[in-house]
Amino acid sequence: MDTTIQRLRYFVAVADELNFTRAAAHLHVSQPSLSAQVRALERDIGVDLLHRTTRRVELTEAGHSMLEDTRRILESLEEAGLRARHVADAAAGTLRVAYTASVGYQALPLILDELDALEPELIVNANRAWSTRVLEQIRSGEVDLGLVREFRQARGIVGEIIRREPLAVFASVRHPLAARSVVGIRDLEGHTLVLVPQGLAPGFRDLVVSLCRRAGFEPRAIPATTPDNREPLLAHLSRHAEHLFVGPVSMATVSWKGVVNIPIEDPDATMGLSMVWSAGATARGIPVALEAARTVSRREGWLDGR
Repeated sequence: MDTTIQRLRYFVAVADELNFTRAAAHLHVSQPSLSAQVRALERDIGVDLLHRTTRRVELTEAGHSMLEDTRRILESLEEAGLRARHVADAAAGTLRVAYTASVGYQALPLILDELDALEPELIVNANRAWSTRVLEQIRSGEVDLGLVREFRQARGIVGEIIRREPLAVFASVRHPLAARSVVGIRDLEGHTLVLVPQGLAPGFRDLVVSLCRRAGFEPRAIPATTPDNREPLLAHLSRHAEHLFVGPVSMATVSWKGVVNIPIEDPDATMGLSMVWSAGATARGIPVALEAARTVSRREGWLDGR
């Protein structure tokens, strides 16, 4: 069969609408031109794909089969184009990075500064996402490198821990624990914790829950209502004096009126930060980014819990 991609796209548009007028409007072409292209496709393959009357348009049996296969063809073309752009980005010296929200407060800026010093010509495109989404982007090839909290081993993804960060409690100044200089995990018993959703950051959530269980109690918890952003979380804590949030101390770099942070005095109360990438990754910026992260980690004492 010898046809064109344009004819295939036009056929799918008509099949979706079952109306030439609406399909033409959607494609921004004239109805006669659209009709002519679909007729040409039918001639190309030698069968009728549509049954046309003055009142309606219907797919023939051959049309239903053709539609299913055509969708797969067009999707494969989109994927091929995406892969080609990914390869072009890598060849052009672009490093695509995805990071979880709290990493942006302190770790990411320090790593990017070091990376710029090591290789100033490297272009870095960074976007923020939750841990599960970061891993999905690495698997799909959308990004080259990720920075995630409490990374769990995953097939096809390599990880290296670069920081063990102490945890702190974030609370309203009106909370009973707010006046404390430090707290222990046991001090959280009986208080309501705001936890990130399991589906977005399973490692983060499980760490907090496991610390409580290790201390001998089941945490009383509610889900974060705006999990995609830390600022609404801090606003929530300022309004709800009865709620607490446990997070990395670097969150304290974002101040919020009426919210305090209290260090947790417990050697186990640390959160891992890992740099992750695909086992088959070829982007030339990955090794230098790893070198930058290791340099910052050593200088800042990140693996010592500082």
